[in-house]
Amino acid sequence: MCGIFGYVGARSDAAQLVLRGLSQLEYRGYDSWGIAVGAGERVAFERHVGKIGAASCTLPDSGLGLGHTRWATNGGVTEENAHPQLDCGAHLALVHNGIVANDAQLRVALVRAGHKLRSQTDTELIAHLIEDLLEQTEPGPERLLRATIAAFGKLRGLNAIVVMDQRTRELVAAKSGSPLVLGFHATGHFVASDQAALLDHTREAAIVEDGQAVLLTRERARVFDMARGQELPLRPVTLDGEPEPASRGDHPDYMSKETHEQPELLRGLSERARGQVLELARWIEQSRDVLMIGCGSAMHAALAAQHLFARVAGKRVHWAAGSEVECVLPFVSSQTLVVALSQSGETMDVLEAVRKARARGARIAALTNVSGSSLWRLADLQLPLGVGPERCVLATKSLTAKLALLFLTASALNQQLEAAEAALGRAAEDIEGMLRGERRAGLQAIARMLASKDHLYVLGRGASYAIALETALKIKEVSYIHAEGFASGELKHGVIALIEPGTPCIAIAPKDATEEDVLAGAQQVKARGAVVIGIAPEHHAAFDYHIPVADLAEATLIANAVPAQILGYELARLRGHDPDMPRNLAKSVTVK
Repeated sequence: MCGIFGYVGARSDAAQLVLRGLSQLEYRGYDSWGIAVGAGERVAFERHVGKIGAASCTLPDSGLGLGHTRWATNGGVTEENAHPQLDCGAHLALVHNGIVANDAQLRVALVRAGHKLRSQTDTELIAHLIEDLLEQTEPGPERLLRATIAAFGKLRGLNAIVVMDQRTRELVAAKSGSPLVLGFHATGHFVASDQAALLDHTREAAIVEDGQAVLLTRERARVFDMARGQELPLRPVTLDGEPEPASRGDHPDYMSKETHEQPELLRGLSERARGQVLELARWIEQSRDVLMIGCGSAMHAALAAQHLFARVAGKRVHWAAGSEVECVLPFVSSQTLVVALSQSGETMDVLEAVRKARARGARIAALTNVSGSSLWRLADLQLPLGVGPERCVLATKSLTAKLALLFLTASALNQQLEAAEAALGRAAEDIEGMLRGERRAGLQAIARMLASKDHLYVLGRGASYAIALETALKIKEVSYIHAEGFASGELKHGVIALIEPGTPCIAIAPKDATEEDVLAGAQQVKARGAVVIGIAPEHHAAFDYHIPVADLAEATLIANAVPAQILGYELARLRGHDPDMPRNLAKSVTVK
């Protein structure tokens, strides 16, 4: 997802407000950005490739402004393709999150109608489409709203748009997928793609639901049902949380800061989440079937949960990637509990899966870091991760919180919650040890060895298979080294063909029933010339390098997830990459 921020009101510094709002959304990732304001006869705008950083805005004073941070989807990374996009007359400026599935057909029709297209984007098509429909719409106080709703109805796919008209000093928003939230203040009205961008200005807000359009003027905010054309009552909510200072403290970047926050967060998790953990355990106990779903790191937590619940609680749970839930939907019923994992609560594949499961009668529990998010509102039971804003694109503290909550829940089912809470404290202590001193120096030395490599493989078994997948993900998404995670038992079924002298292989070998098999796999790749890096409580003969991790029984997987975060971070810095904003990645994936 990319960032949207808009303002209409009595203040004259709309451009600066929008710039500040976009900077609050930087952590979601982007490759270009732009701002437009209503000034004079035409929209005034500026667009840039790259990061906002300490950029200033030279646009004129205005009480109407709109901005966007973009990850390229349709069209390359150029100023022409950045948002906002304009209509032919430069009276409308439009920003857009999502993908227009029928853009090719719309492009042909608009060109035939005489529109001059200046970009490769599907976003620009929407601006011209609204321009066309405005000419066909009867004049009146809601003309822009009606034309926008008509244009939105011609789009296929999941999209959120905000358009401003400098002639009427209005903002209109519409959505069917990507999140939008309104903010209310005595000086005017705001619209943003994330509530975090509003906290500097207001706590009074309203969530825009799918199928709704919004008309914002200096004096008023109105919400409409697009299908029926009816005005709806505003449903105000109070935003939680404090404005996040754009400060990394003593750390050079957010990934370092957030990785170091994990021990303290884990220590406070048990007490804070105890009641909710017991409630989730009760819901699981009452359900015939349990399905864990997530995407990316959250999917790996769901896979780990399958092993945790089997081993700790003797409870069968299933897991699926959010995008693959269609395969298991026939087995979802009113006796199914779907546990959905998502840091942002806005991951499109997870939300679609949840809606489909709910339509089949399933109950929904959500583990998410954002109260008030789409997933939060869809769920019957909410478990907040409570780790605070995670500004780095990569999941660090949100992942360990998910693993910890799932471990506590599995232990609660087995009447072992107090023992699990104690184990979580020991995991926090062990992670603290990795982050400094000799153990950190050892990880840095391994990173230096890996920095020039092109390929890396990670072996694990049982719950450690999920951590192997997560380890490979962390390394490849921030260092851009090709990394793959495998179940160690699959070595002889094809994977071993990839091993040649000097190939680095990480073996995750906790002291559990999987240890012997993982070590056997490590010996096999070593015999073929691999450089073996062991993540284990003890050093073994197969290891060329050893990353020591405490033996924490079933809580070991929480600590085992952290070496990859540190390795990925060190590799990114050695290879000259920004660890906070890996290329092409977004914090919240709201397109398919």
